[in-house]
Amino acid sequence: MQNGKPETQQRKPANPPPSRSVGCFAFPVSRFPLLIFLIACSPIAVPAGFALAESAQEESSEALPASATITVTVRSAGLGVGFVWGAGTLQFQGQEYPLRLDGIGVGAGVAAMTARGVVSHLKRAEDLNGQYSALGVGGEFGRGKNRLRMRNAKGVVVDLIAEGRGIQFGLGPRGVTLEVGTAGGPPADAGFALPKTLGFGEAAYGPLALQPTLNVQVAGFAEGNAGFGGTWATGPIHKSDLSMQHSNEIGLNGRLDLDQYGALHGRISGVFSLSGGGIDPGATSFSDFNTNKSTIEAAFLGWQSGNALPGLGYNAVELGYGNQNYQVFDGLLFWQGAHDCGARGACWISPRKAFREAGTARLAVGDWLLEAFHLKLNDDPSTRTRVAGGRMEYAFQDEIVKTLKTGLMYFNVYESDERSRDGLNGFYVYQDATPLPSLADFQYTTSFVAETNSAAVGNSEAYGWYIAPAYALSRLPWSPQLSYRFASFSGGGARNFDPLFAGLSDWGNWFQGELLGEWIVSNSNLRSHMVRLKLSPNELFTFNLFYYKFLLADREESFGPVPTRVSSRQLADEIDAILDLTATNWWSMTVAVSMAVPNSGFREAIGGSATWVNSMLYTNFNF
Repeated sequence: MQNGKPETQQRKPANPPPSRSVGCFAFPVSRFPLLIFLIACSPIAVPAGFALAESAQEESSEALPASATITVTVRSAGLGVGFVWGAGTLQFQGQEYPLRLDGIGVGAGVAAMTARGVVSHLKRAEDLNGQYSALGVGGEFGRGKNRLRMRNAKGVVVDLIAEGRGIQFGLGPRGVTLEVGTAGGPPADAGFALPKTLGFGEAAYGPLALQPTLNVQVAGFAEGNAGFGGTWATGPIHKSDLSMQHSNEIGLNGRLDLDQYGALHGRISGVFSLSGGGIDPGATSFSDFNTNKSTIEAAFLGWQSGNALPGLGYNAVELGYGNQNYQVFDGLLFWQGAHDCGARGACWISPRKAFREAGTARLAVGDWLLEAFHLKLNDDPSTRTRVAGGRMEYAFQDEIVKTLKTGLMYFNVYESDERSRDGLNGFYVYQDATPLPSLADFQYTTSFVAETNSAAVGNSEAYGWYIAPAYALSRLPWSPQLSYRFASFSGGGARNFDPLFAGLSDWGNWFQGELLGEWIVSNSNLRSHMVRLKLSPNELFTFNLFYYKFLLADREESFGPVPTRVSSRQLADEIDAILDLTATNWWSMTVAVSMAVPNSGFREAIGGSATWVNSMLYTNFNF
């Protein structure tokens, strides 16, 4: 049975943007402190809107020198939260560039308007591209004027005056994206399209900037012969033909500019998770068809050095403490800092990723990264698992090696109520490389972990490792990439490998397979062969086809719900077909179909021989 899944911020690993809610209304306030709820929602409330307008007026008085001019025709439609789109031109250094505008507005009604204005701090036309924190307050009936002032991450400031007809109210932050075409090129498309980048703008109060974040995830499952039709968990898995999971997260990011002393940054967020409709495929909700939970997810404060240490470089030092994510490489050991399932529900989505009481200290100088960390697992019920350690990472590229990243880590679980984990020492080495510039389509990934424990009940000698070469045929249509991976995790008595806080960084990493890896087998006493074909027809779609062969590493080790020594290492074969639709960086969908066939080892352990089939539909909205 799995131990919880991975954001980033979101469950889906392909093209992530990798771990929020589509509105404050989606979070059950009665289950979460009202204060946190108000803090998370306040940046889009009325007081924040007026503060933004006041800030914009103050900045407009600076009389910034104009670098360019803009003319754009804009249309908008919405109720509460709506879309804004349009096209126009940029006049810059004697040339005319086509310009596309997309975004989101907090307001109501429909409107069409023409906006004209100036651009400041523009050095290159492409610097106008990107997402803007837009400031503006106004309402119009019939004909009116609105002032809109906005800035992107490169410091480019756009000041617009808009006139038009319609009914529109605007208040609070808005997210706007601009995209510049080629000088003298054809006009930009003025029709409606989903903006690729979308989010809420920042509320700026002098050196302090606040930004709300909202996310919702929904997954539905339909399956047959769960658990191969045998006895798994506390009994045969019935009533699992249909089930669903949901989560949403409401958060607030903050940043305080300390000028020559760097910057403070932090985040606070809360998560609501739910499982319902039936027993999930792994029977993690066996005792109750409907489970839900609200908890604090992120609550941390960090410091980045900025230019405070010029001899080391910009942001060379970073410190952080609190409930925060800690993720290393591809998620083999450190990715999922919290457990879902059980009373928390949403076992497959697994929206919780932040460790509890996590402290980190990083030094990045040139190609080197040095890091020390202390982590406490966020599980329910708590096992009081605490781990400390450090790692060193080196990444470079030159005329001989195209890219190479190598890491070395030591960690120690110095406290845990799990007897086999308490006192565990680990040594972890990983590498990812595209070794030859002349063969840029070939790459490989590999890791090796050695775990030791002086306690009699611990992993006195356990090992885990894998090697995964991949080759892409980049010149062919759909850019097919074929990869193979062999993974081995020891098992047997004191040699059972502990996967610690493994999580999903990509499909198949490190829950191997959408059926067995997600719901039944863990990365312990296991050997697996994986073959993967990845196709990318365009920027919108990505298709993955997986084949897995699962075997026991040690058949003398007890296996199954009722620990049994089986006579065969052969466990199962699994095939997964996964289609990702990534229309934007704020909305994505995944469709997956999986099939697993039990081999003699599984049939002996669970008394089931049926082919397990499963289909899944998942969607994510991330602002």
